Order: sequence, then C-alpha cells, then structure tokens
Amino acid sequence: MKGDHTDCGPVLPATALRIDAPTGNGSAGTLRALSSFEPYELADYLGLLKERLPDVAIELWRMPTATLTEYLLAGARADLIIGWADTASATPGVAERIAQPDAADIRPDADGFCRPTGFSTAFVTDPAELARRGAATPNSWSSLADASLANGVIFPDPRRSGAGYLALTTLLQYLGERSGWELMRAIDRNVVDYPGSAWSPAASVGADRDIAVGVTVKIAATRRMHENAALAIALPNEAIGAEAEVYGMLRGTTQRRAVERVLAWLTSPDAKPYFERHAKLILDDANRETLFEVDAPRATRERDTVLRRFDELIHARVERSALSLRASR
Repeated sequence: MKGDHTDCGPVLPATALRIDAPTGNGSAGTLRALSSFEPYELADYLGLLKERLPDVAIELWRMPTATLTEYLLAGARADLIIGWADTASATPGVAERIAQPDAADIRPDADGFCRPTGFSTAFVTDPAELARRGAATPNSWSSLADASLANGVIFPDPRRSGAGYLALTTLLQYLGERSGWELMRAIDRNVVDYPGSAWSPAASVGADRDIAVGVTVKIAATRRMHENAALAIALPNEAIGAEAEVYGMLRGTTQRRAVERVLAWLTSPDAKPYFERHAKLILDDANRETLFEVDAPRATRERDTVLRRFDELIHARVERSALSLRASR
C-alpha cells in the first residue's frame, strides 16, 4: 500500500511498501520508521511492539537496501530505522542523518547505530528438482556453477538487495577479488534471474519446477521452509557470509523519547526470542567461528567499484543471450 507523503520530505520511492499490521494508539507519539527487512518479519515486530508499547504508533515503510540508502541521502524525513544492512550504514552522507540516543538502557556504537542482530547467507533447495537434474545438494559456492544446475539458480541482485550484496561480497572477500569474480561469472551462467530481494529467490524454489536453488539469507530460507516442508536449506559451508543489521534514530526527530523506547526494546534481551524465531543471528550469542563475517567498512568503500563490475557482468550476459538468440535463428 502506498500513499502521498510529500509533506514529510521526498516522496516515498515507488518500491516502498507500508507494513499493514496492528500498532499502538499513538497517545505517546506516532513515529515513521524505515526498514529493509522482509514484510512478513516487520509485521511480526509491529505486533510485538504494540503489545510492549501500546501508546506508540509506528508507520513502518519497507524498501530494498539500496533504495533505503538513496532515500536517506535524498533527505527522507523519518524518526528511526528498524533494520538495515551494515554495509549500507557507512555510506558517505548517512552518518549526518543519525542521532545518538541519550537513554541509559540503549548502548549504541560510536556511529549511533545499534547492532543487536545479523543475517547470514543460505540456499533454499528443491530436492526433487535436484534429483531430476542428477545434481548434488549444493553445499559450497562453487556448487552453484556446476553444469547440472544450468538455468536452475536464482541470485538476488547485489545492486538492489542487501542479501545479494552480502553474497557477492562474501565471494570477493573470502576468495579474493580475482577468484571471486571468476566464480561469480561461472555462477552467472546458471542464473535465471536476479530479483531485488532475499525473498524472491526463496519463494521461487518449489513454485517454479525448473528452479533448483535460490541464493538468499537464512531468515528467508527458514520462512520458505515453513511454507513448504518439501524444500531444504543448504549452507555454503566454506564461507557462510554474515553481516550485522543496524537500528537507529534519525537526526531531526521531534519524538526522541518514543524512538528511544522502541530502540530500548529492540535491543533488550526480551526481543531475542522473537529475532531467533526469524532465524536471525543474535550477535552477542552467535558462534562466530562458523561464520565468515564480511568486513563491512571495506564492503562499503568498494561498493561502487564492485557494482560497476557487476554491471559489466550483466552487460556480458545480455550480449551472450543476444548472440545465442541470433545463432538459433
């Protein structure tokens, strides 16, 4: 659902989705929040916040990671961020938009953001489709380049999706730039589509008979498994990419106390069971030895260069498709 909010700064992006879920009565304030989390997850958090803070109303808008970045830099007028990718949070110009909370029960990092949770890479697989293809369960990134998965992989677009940028960054930081791009180009030959979210690859597996693997994050993979028990989750065990999620107050809010109450609950021990229900990493408790935590500042610095190279990969893909089409005529 979209609306006209020209009175609140730049017009909301066309891809912005208002989360339709119960919220508080607003007697202690009405907040506008932004997030790049998936809609089903955000609807759950809104319901929980209504129970814990019944006097605070939250108008919550979801948009892809890259879109949220652009919207903030354009001067979006809002009160807080409820979940965004760490690799986007250090984008030049963002720091000026973030305020440090004053409340003693909130412990933000030096940049003003709180980082209680994280997300990690995972694959959703269709065992029946893998068997039909004679393909093994993909338990490594290199598995995605196997010939048995031709036209059977969906990968989130790193230009738009935080999940996609995490996946690509994992390859480049773990394998090194040269080997990482070589593998990404090999994987690309099996990729059918690059959608702009973590959920789309997960949802496509089991819905499209030819799709064997959806590259996504564990949050979306777990949700998809709940919808379709015939599917399975596989992990790229040589490098399970992981990244923090950020939550924070926006500079200029006129409702600091209400924002701080929301952040205090989201960063409290009471919120942990609900984050775990969505297969998030609880960063204080995570067994980090099993994860490859990407260097978020480095990923931020290199974003423009990485995405230019990804654009080149897509251009080569289009040319390859055109050549194939001409050859078939």
